[in-house]
Amino acid sequence: MFKFAALIFKNLGRNKVRTTLTVLTIVALVAIYSFVCTVTDVAKTMMTAHSGDTRLLVQEKWSLPSLFPVRHVPKIAAVDGVVDWTAWNAYAGVVGEDTPIIAGLATRLDNFRAMHSGLEDLDPAILEAWEKERTGALVGQQIAQQIGRKVGQTFTVTSATHPGKNLEFKIIGILPSGIWQLTFFFRRDYYEEATGDRELVNAMWLKVRDAETGKRVAATVSEMFEHSPTQVKVETESAGIARFSGHVQTIVNIITFVANVLLVNMIIAQANSISITVRERRKEMAILKVLGFQPGMILALIVLEAMLVGSISGVAGAALAYATSELNASGALGGTVTILAQFPVPAAFIVRGFFVGAAVGFAASAIPAWNVRKVEVAEVFVRL
Repeated sequence: MFKFAALIFKNLGRNKVRTTLTVLTIVALVAIYSFVCTVTDVAKTMMTAHSGDTRLLVQEKWSLPSLFPVRHVPKIAAVDGVVDWTAWNAYAGVVGEDTPIIAGLATRLDNFRAMHSGLEDLDPAILEAWEKERTGALVGQQIAQQIGRKVGQTFTVTSATHPGKNLEFKIIGILPSGIWQLTFFFRRDYYEEATGDRELVNAMWLKVRDAETGKRVAATVSEMFEHSPTQVKVETESAGIARFSGHVQTIVNIITFVANVLLVNMIIAQANSISITVRERRKEMAILKVLGFQPGMILALIVLEAMLVGSISGVAGAALAYATSELNASGALGGTVTILAQFPVPAAFIVRGFFVGAAVGFAASAIPAWNVRKVEVAEVFVRL
């Protein structure tokens, strides 16, 4: 086994220039692949995570953004079958001149975990701190990176949605990664006091017992305001996700296609390098057969060599993407690239890079390795 491994490294060292070019090509392609896959992963998570038919979204039927009177809220909450509810008021603006617009949602504190998908396991200590801090905010990871703030620090939002109502917040917790990365939550009572907006809400979420109850509640709520100046529409969480998916699915498909093209390019690049190397090493393969190496062992030698190059290159490429993303978030690149800030490459991609690189190496070496195992010793030595 040790001799087999030594032979692999010896062969790699013998073709330093070609190996280096192959590694650099795969590193660059895996880095780009990591960025592309990050975008698709986030989009797919947003489209599918935590969707169901026991949560109902209530919005104004005809206007965008949705706005309906707060007096509707207790009437809707009292509908038979509604187990729990919360309301949202949107608030957005910028923190400094060089940051993108960030969006916040004012909501109830007492049932926050129960009414927000993916936050059911949020640390209760964070909610206790939130109860004591009127200006407290739970901030998505990407927003925290964009504005350069940590837990315990404050930030002031120059409002784009409520001109002249610039609010100061104190970060009391960071939201887990997922669908809330680009959102921050704050207390509804603070929103009402600071903005003076006590008459309108943007949306309302209802929790019901089961899907059948959800259908009945949705029909009841819609009928309640059918002849009202402000009509509402009610849809399940899964229906809302499906509608959102329809808008972005084409974009996700295009990005996925680009990712697959990159994989094919990686395979082609490494396959070309392996094919050239195999042709140059036919004499060596013949000698190995004379020394007792079986065809399967020669095939394994080529495949393992390619997988080693691919996996090392894959790790390096993914690590490069992750490092670039982290440097961008910290501002060390001399400025913030918005798309990288919105879709930061997670450290877990380094592990994915290993497997992607190894898979590319295997796919690229399969045909050349299969051909070289059939090298005829007599034919090679006759040519010599």
